[in-house]
Amino acid sequence: MHWKLHVTPRDALRAAVAGTEGSFVSGAAHALYEAGGKAVLPAAVQRALRGAVEGEASRVLAGVGLLAGGTAASARMLEGGALRAVAQRTAAAAGRQVLRGLGAAALGGALIDGGWALVQAVRKVRRGAMTKREAATYVATEAGAGAAATAAGAAAAALLVTVTGGLAAPAVFVVGAAASLGARAGIDVWLRARDRGAIRAELQPERA
Repeated sequence: MHWKLHVTPRDALRAAVAGTEGSFVSGAAHALYEAGGKAVLPAAVQRALRGAVEGEASRVLAGVGLLAGGTAASARMLEGGALRAVAQRTAAAAGRQVLRGLGAAALGGALIDGGWALVQAVRKVRRGAMTKREAATYVATEAGAGAAATAAGAAAAALLVTVTGGLAAPAVFVVGAAASLGARAGIDVWLRARDRGAIRAELQPERA
C-alpha cells in the first residue's frame, strides 16, 4: 500500500515556520553539541548522518527549484563569525535560546492553524452547522495541533544539530519542515481515530 502525503498551503506555511525556527536555533544547538552532544554518537555516525541529511535536502530543494547546487557546497551556518560567537555561549544560555525558538515555533503554528480554524468555525456557526461550544473546541484543537507540529519540527532540527554538529543551512530547514509535516499528519490520524472512538462510545447502549 502506498501512502501519499497531501500538502496544503497551510501545511507549507507551517512547515516553513518550523524550518525557519529550526535554522534560527541551530547556533545554540551547536553550542549544546560542543557542551556534550558530540559524545552521544560516534564521530563516524555523525558524519554519515550529516552526509545523508544534506544529500537528501539537496535533492528535495533541487527538485522544487530552490537550490541550484548541493547543500554540502552551500555556506555552512556555523562558519560565520556571529554564529561562532553563539556557539561559545554556555550550555544553559544555549538551552534557553533553543526553548525560546521552540516557543516561537509553537506560537506560529497555533496562529496558522488556529486562525484557519476560526474562519471555518465562524462560517459553520453562522450556517447553524456548529454550536459555539463546538466551534471553540474545534479552534482550540486545531491551534494546539498546529503548535505541537511546528514545535516538533523545530525541535527535530535542533536535536539533529545537537547530536551531529553543524549542518548546512538548507539541510536544517528541510529537516524542520519535513518533521513538522510528519508530526501534523500523525496528529491528524490520532484526532480522527479519537473522534471515531468517541462516536462509537456514544452509540454503545448503556448497561443496566
